[in-house]
Amino acid sequence: MITYDRVVKGMTVIDSEGRTIGRVSHVEPANKKIADFEEAASVSTQDAINLILTAIFGATPRVPKEMSARLFRAGFIKIAGRGVWTGSRFAPLSAIDRVDEDHIYLSRTVHQLDSM
Repeated sequence: MITYDRVVKGMTVIDSEGRTIGRVSHVEPANKKIADFEEAASVSTQDAINLILTAIFGATPRVPKEMSARLFRAGFIKIAGRGVWTGSRFAPLSAIDRVDEDHIYLSRTVHQLDSM
């Protein structure tokens, strides 16, 4: 069983094919309360996702709209890519296969993360 408290900013992230895909730039634990905010947001005229994220976390972290509710509910890591042209990726905590002192090993490939 993985203890997510061992996942910290700066750890190297390796996908299921053994490729280093970047470093952890943010760790967000699972948040079961988001369902309450989703319900409140459904009756609001404000954009639901922005309402949820602002109510829970303020302006950060920035998560793509289509992924936000799912990721915040499950918990996630934000992975800063390697290289100048590589952006950030997001992986749900459930995608973590194992953790050692300096590395996080995912159960998914980088391509599977990109297609989420």
